[in-house]
Amino acid sequence: MAKRPLPGKAQQQRPQPRPQAKPQPKPKTASPARESGEPAGWLTFALVAMAITALCYLPSLSNGLVNWDDDPNITENPNLQRINEDGLAKAIPDIFSIDKGAVIGNYNPLPILTFAIEKSLAGGFGDKHNRLIHINNLLLHLLTVFFAMKLLARMGIGNWGAFVGGLLFGIHPMRVESVAWATERKDVLFAVFFFAALVYYVKWLKQGDKNENRTGTYIIMLILATLSCFSKVQAVTLPLSMLVLDYWFRRPINFKLIWEKTPFWALSLAFGLINLYTLRQQGSTTDDITEFNLLQRLCIGSYSFVVYLYKLVFPYPMSPLYPYPKPLPWEVYVAPVFFLAFWFFIWRMWKQGNATAGEGRADDRRIWVFGALFMFFNVMFLLQVLGAGQGLKADRFTYVPYFGFFAVAAWFFEKYYRQEKTKSLAQIVAAVFFLASAVWTVKQIGVWKNGETLWTHVIKFEGKTNSLPYWNRGQYYREMGDYNRALQDYTQAVTINPENPELYNSRGKTYFDMAMSGKFNNQQQDLVQKAIKDYSDALKRQNIKPKSKAEILINRGAANGFLRNFQQSIQDLSEGLAIDPTNENGYFNRSIAYYTMGQLDNALADYDEYLKYKPYNADVLYESGMILRSKGQNQEAIERLTRSIQLKPNFGYSYLERARAYMQAGNRAAAQQDYQRAQQMGANKTEFDARLEGGQ
Repeated sequence: MAKRPLPGKAQQQRPQPRPQAKPQPKPKTASPARESGEPAGWLTFALVAMAITALCYLPSLSNGLVNWDDDPNITENPNLQRINEDGLAKAIPDIFSIDKGAVIGNYNPLPILTFAIEKSLAGGFGDKHNRLIHINNLLLHLLTVFFAMKLLARMGIGNWGAFVGGLLFGIHPMRVESVAWATERKDVLFAVFFFAALVYYVKWLKQGDKNENRTGTYIIMLILATLSCFSKVQAVTLPLSMLVLDYWFRRPINFKLIWEKTPFWALSLAFGLINLYTLRQQGSTTDDITEFNLLQRLCIGSYSFVVYLYKLVFPYPMSPLYPYPKPLPWEVYVAPVFFLAFWFFIWRMWKQGNATAGEGRADDRRIWVFGALFMFFNVMFLLQVLGAGQGLKADRFTYVPYFGFFAVAAWFFEKYYRQEKTKSLAQIVAAVFFLASAVWTVKQIGVWKNGETLWTHVIKFEGKTNSLPYWNRGQYYREMGDYNRALQDYTQAVTINPENPELYNSRGKTYFDMAMSGKFNNQQQDLVQKAIKDYSDALKRQNIKPKSKAEILINRGAANGFLRNFQQSIQDLSEGLAIDPTNENGYFNRSIAYYTMGQLDNALADYDEYLKYKPYNADVLYESGMILRSKGQNQEAIERLTRSIQLKPNFGYSYLERARAYMQAGNRAAAQQDYQRAQQMGANKTEFDARLEGGQ
């Protein structure tokens, strides 16, 4: 077997052997590298790996959205909701605004922009938009596989090794959360630019100081790094990953390695500070739930890292939710022992890997150090040592970090595949692991099909110890109109956690939705009374937060309004709005109460406030236009009714009301046109219209 050249070093010329009496078989070696850095024929291997990955992920294309961050990122994102009315161009400044563009404390505007483009292409939210999201998530994942394999090839790993590394990146089951979950567009998007930047970094290294194209390569790297940071804050680890590649290519460790990356350090610092600001604004940087001390946090970080290592080989369990256990189990406190043992092993590899090329096995040691450092640098900010977050760990956190150990697997597969004694064993091990991974990945994709499949999967692991999965599955059932199953889940959630006001609020909203659905006509009064009781019980909880209290008061106000208890309704709604003056539903429901009571000025004032938050509600524009017309403010009425018609062109009563405003304003011709359109849509004239026409 011929010895492999050291990474980053040219292979020395050896003396040519003398002619032999009998021709000797040539040793098997990796394919010769082209000038670009990849072995000849590597693209075929890359395309095959991408094709296998695509085949495994085809089921994800039929997935929908889930009620786990998809709502605030996509369907309830105000910067996306207005795309079809205002157009994409007007939404872009707010999407990239630090204050207006952050979602749940995360500043990742580029993924949000891609969702906006997809919505614009699809013509709105719905199945077409969802399918487009999942198609693009898969395409981005395939591109990431491509660049990951390209990086492996440029690191000096042969075609078969790069194929194994790329396929691991493609179909390892721990990839699923990042690809099959719409919200995690940020993972696959930042990773594409991240690995592309690293590929160009290796190219930049190999170009040498005197290459005239080197500056252009550096600029491309910087552009890719910027796009990666705009996609997800996790990209701030890019310069650290460059340092790991410096180690692999045996660059001397000195200040130059730090200084040459100055723009990348600056970029990482800037985006790190931006995200600290947005997280702080959201309140996500405090640990007011678990209140673990620093020692416990260090144990949690060690535990998470060790679990991620374990899941490289056996990725079980995989769940969207890993809640913090209280008290912490014993294995969390034992984890630092395994953590330190792992790093002791890596330290030994580092010592042995610093040997000279003549010692032969140095690269086998160095690849372990490369893999460990790459993984640690890219996961260290996600180990929950600082900040509480929503859970102990997350499968998606490994999307980029796992590349480090995929490179280790690629290196050793290439080595053992090219030795006759171990070739068959290497093939069998790889085939078994990939077959198991493919089956497991397809099964895990089904977990992300919708909210029901997602939270049913979580319940399998959490049982009746956690109210959150029952609550979220109940939310899904309520949105789907399956009220009885929603009530069952909410009731189970209340039983588990009777002090959570949000659970009573959600169950109350379900009762109210049932009353409003028209499916329970003989039970409406009873259902609304049950809703009011749940709202009142929620308000009695000691740990209720101000924003939640405001929402619950407004919900109870709406329920009282349905029972025509208008005084109590207005009292609840006004109290809720005093706590949270940005709650548009409060203004909407109070306007209805005022309108019903004949207090038109108050109703109009609430409509105006509501339209500041929801300017594209055609019904509110119609109703406020009707009030303005009744008050003789005809021009203002015409403007609002015109906007209502633009948003809802088939609503005949908007034409009828605008015809009345035109008639009162003396524009008889315009009024007659609107009367005609209204009649075509089933909105006929009344005696009032006859009097208006007669008065003219």
